[in-house]
Amino acid sequence: MTVNIKFSGPPLTVPSATRQRPPTPAIYAGLLVALCAVMLVSISVGYRIYGLDQVWQALTAFDGSETAVVIANLRLPRAVIAPLVGAGLGVAGVLVQTLSRNRIASPDTLGLNAGASLGVVIASFWFGVGSMTGLSLAAALGALATSVLVFAIASSAGGLSPIRIVLIGVTFAGLGHSLVEVVLTTNEAQLSQLLFWLSGAFVDRPLALAQTGGPIIAIGGALALLLARPLDALQADDATATGLGVPLFLVRGLSFLAVSLLTGAAVSMAGPVGFIGLVVPHAARWLVGLRHGRLIPAAALIGAIYATLADVIARFVVYPTEAPVGAITAVVGGVVLLVLLKRRAA
Repeated sequence: MTVNIKFSGPPLTVPSATRQRPPTPAIYAGLLVALCAVMLVSISVGYRIYGLDQVWQALTAFDGSETAVVIANLRLPRAVIAPLVGAGLGVAGVLVQTLSRNRIASPDTLGLNAGASLGVVIASFWFGVGSMTGLSLAAALGALATSVLVFAIASSAGGLSPIRIVLIGVTFAGLGHSLVEVVLTTNEAQLSQLLFWLSGAFVDRPLALAQTGGPIIAIGGALALLLARPLDALQADDATATGLGVPLFLVRGLSFLAVSLLTGAAVSMAGPVGFIGLVVPHAARWLVGLRHGRLIPAAALIGAIYATLADVIARFVVYPTEAPVGAITAVVGGVVLLVLLKRRAA
């Protein structure tokens, strides 16, 4: 079965899986229900488990009790920030994999998370930026600069080969993380200030982070949706996309901007939580196919569910203490990456 996408030139044929899928609205509805369920679990479950009546009471009639404080001030922010971060990284993963035409690419493997982390550390260390708006902007600029450098170097080194892009991205990721460590180890006060952020977790994050980062992720997601049709064409080669009337430079530039906003906002809220951008696009394609108009919303919902569920699991892996959520996503992402590499080698 094929799907025809019409631009100014001849129609582009994009193969789709022969597996019979449920109607897309039904898939979205199921994902929304699942997201609401895991968010409710995130608020209710932890070191102490609270009933739905206690959650409702704390959220609608805050009385200052210990239960109300835990639910409203500790559990609620992470139940909101986790899905926002997961949605942003999930959509960013879709864009990165399309731009690089590489299904094992992600904001992590292209060094974008490391670039965003470095941007935040530099802004805080050298420029004294302390507001979340400023840190979000610094993270976005760091991710944008890294994406431009990775693709520019790959292009100048002989073309946008998928393997070359990933290799250059991994190099930038290692370099970025090393520079972050160098900067922080030279300033202990800065290290203690940013340590909570660099851990890559949703715990102890204020709800104000969601109020700042949420709109940035919404803008990045909206920009990605506006680019859905030309991104469908970019799944083919450049010559085909150009023949279909796609302005490659403009589309890639706007896509890099969207990826930078999504990754930068996510990193500024939760730190460098890895592998979400690798795992989520594959699950989204399996559910809704290759069309970006369907793929991007599905990736946002699946990413939100995945990050929230990982946050819940992290509370019990080393109970009664809590593991970094980045460790959970890294384990799952590492397994998925090995499976993908094995399939490519077969």
